[in-house]
Amino acid sequence: MTRLLPSSCSAAGLGLATALACVVGCGGPGSPDASGPPDAYGPDVRGLTVDAGPPCETVEDCDDGVSCTNDLCSEDGLCLHQVNPAICDDGLFCNGQELCDTRRGCVPGPRESCDDSDVCTVDRCNEERKTCDRNPRDLDADGDPDFFCMGGTDCDDFDPTRNGMVAEVCTDLVDNDCDGTIDEPDCGRPEHDVCDDALRITASGTYILETAGAAPDYTLGCTSGVRQDLVAAIEISAADGPRDLSIELQGDLFVTAASLRTDCEVTTSEISCRSGYPATIRMRALEPGTYFLILSSLGGPGEMALEVELSEPTPLPTNDTCAMATEIPVPMGGTYAGSFIGVGDEATLSCGSSSQGDLFYTFTIPAGDARTVNVSLNADTGEGMSFAVLDGCTGTERRCAYGSPAQARTYRLGPGTYVIAIEGPSWVEVDSTLNVVFEAASDPLPGDLCSTAVALTPGTSYTGTMVGAEDDLAIECSFRAPERVHTFTLAAESDVNIEVDGGRSYLSAAITSECPISSGRSLFCGSGLPARGRLRGLAGGTYYLIVEGTRAGSYTIDLAVTSPPVPVVDVVGNDSCGTAHDVPATGGLFRGSTATLLHDYAPVACGSSGTAKDAVFELNLTTRQRIIASTAGSTIDTVLYMLGSACSPELACDDDSAGSGDSLLDRTLEPGTYFFVVDAFSSATAGEYFLEVLVEPAP
Repeated sequence: MTRLLPSSCSAAGLGLATALACVVGCGGPGSPDASGPPDAYGPDVRGLTVDAGPPCETVEDCDDGVSCTNDLCSEDGLCLHQVNPAICDDGLFCNGQELCDTRRGCVPGPRESCDDSDVCTVDRCNEERKTCDRNPRDLDADGDPDFFCMGGTDCDDFDPTRNGMVAEVCTDLVDNDCDGTIDEPDCGRPEHDVCDDALRITASGTYILETAGAAPDYTLGCTSGVRQDLVAAIEISAADGPRDLSIELQGDLFVTAASLRTDCEVTTSEISCRSGYPATIRMRALEPGTYFLILSSLGGPGEMALEVELSEPTPLPTNDTCAMATEIPVPMGGTYAGSFIGVGDEATLSCGSSSQGDLFYTFTIPAGDARTVNVSLNADTGEGMSFAVLDGCTGTERRCAYGSPAQARTYRLGPGTYVIAIEGPSWVEVDSTLNVVFEAASDPLPGDLCSTAVALTPGTSYTGTMVGAEDDLAIECSFRAPERVHTFTLAAESDVNIEVDGGRSYLSAAITSECPISSGRSLFCGSGLPARGRLRGLAGGTYYLIVEGTRAGSYTIDLAVTSPPVPVVDVVGNDSCGTAHDVPATGGLFRGSTATLLHDYAPVACGSSGTAKDAVFELNLTTRQRIIASTAGSTIDTVLYMLGSACSPELACDDDSAGSGDSLLDRTLEPGTYFFVVDAFSSATAGEYFLEVLVEPAP
């Protein structure tokens, strides 16, 4: 059994006997140090393969027992093992990028460090947004940063009742408002700051409230932290009977939150809680009684406008369950109004999200007929909505769409009964309009589905269009956008370069070995103007390219395939321009790590201009050439810049043009000496990088 060579044992140019000796000498299976740290084995050696045997007839003969390597049997009858780090990716940002150890399989990578060394910021890794959050230091979470930091007025950052936004409390001998004076003459709470002084509301109207000086007295179920709050009491008399209630709370340039409850002091009595700009609550047929509103400002002091509407009670929609779905006649179709006030959540839609109320509609296509169904759904106030076309209440989901409006066609539906389930947003109870049109049966456009993927030919440009594209597939670098699906086949292991150019349209592109993606992540996913990707050492087989975009324009795909893959050259010690690694006149692919290097240079025109460690390469040109330099495939978020012959000035700089944190420089250069510096966006980031330099004739 053989293994992929670690980074200290490059297979480039090695014969069979030498490669086998290197594997044994570098800690291969059975060696004494096989239990050492991951770095001892050269983790994540991307794209490198070893044709060191043993001889094979089928791929089963080549199983190396490492979960993150692709095992192949070459045309020469020797086993090949290629690292595939995508298998190790757990999809989490904050725990760092997982690596493929060529001995032990998947191992954890270095965790993402969000520390910016500024004592006035609280740095946290945000897994949901895949980024680092750096918020002003506010240890007591009262909305007022620490007095000792710029913009802060909080003189006691451990006490949420003391800050520059609250009112001075009388006779307590404490400087509550942090103005340096104790118990000044204008002390006292503002109006409606507590339950005992709630604003009394008995009829519809608009009320203006001032949050200045309000204290953080109550906890809300829909927002965290301590914020200023005021209180209102809505009274529904027995004489009026049940009432529909609509509440809209809007802040003066800040987000608000509203909690409706039956007991002012008890959070668990909360009926509904909403936050937003504005915060909106809608209730159906509230019984007579007193209901309390905790009105919270999620920002600085200012005015809040509270709009309350009490109206005649309305019944729940009759189609709030699939069993009671509203019938849509075929072929007439129609337009249907819906309301999500008080509607429960029964359906789970692939393009929706949890805790969304839903309404149901049904239609039957008679025997001998077939139809293409055109559905459009929108919220009357513009929020995003979702719908799905299903084979009955529990059948297959034919099409799912999200948007504002949500629109999609379901092609050539044959005889049978179908259901349209619609969902509103989870944060507000909206009114909606559903429009259903039954068209003559038609087939989906090329590339509409995985089954109708358009074949690409390497080396030949393909021009497509997003006109009529539907949203069926999910890729990790895009969010609920329509897509077109393409496919290509590799006869053998190859390097693949992809560019998807939508002109002024921002596009996303993903390459995957399965369609749809049933688990994990795609092999590549990137976005941009254009979207670019580079995959090295991709095994032979069939792949899918999914192109997503929100604008209905045309796009061009250029697919370049290099077989066999470009060999990888391992580089060490290229710490500065004086020790730069020489790039041959023909270019090449280089791999190294900035972890053992120093910080010598900083980008000027792009990146964060930080103090990250960097690596340097030198290119000498004797004729005018087009140079394409890319860090695609690096494990760190790179910044790539080019310096002149004296290691200055900076001639070009790029951060993310290669997609997914990778960098790309494409320049036509005159004869001379140039230095390329591989840097990182974050000062605390260091790790493995790739640099590929392509040298082409100048245009």
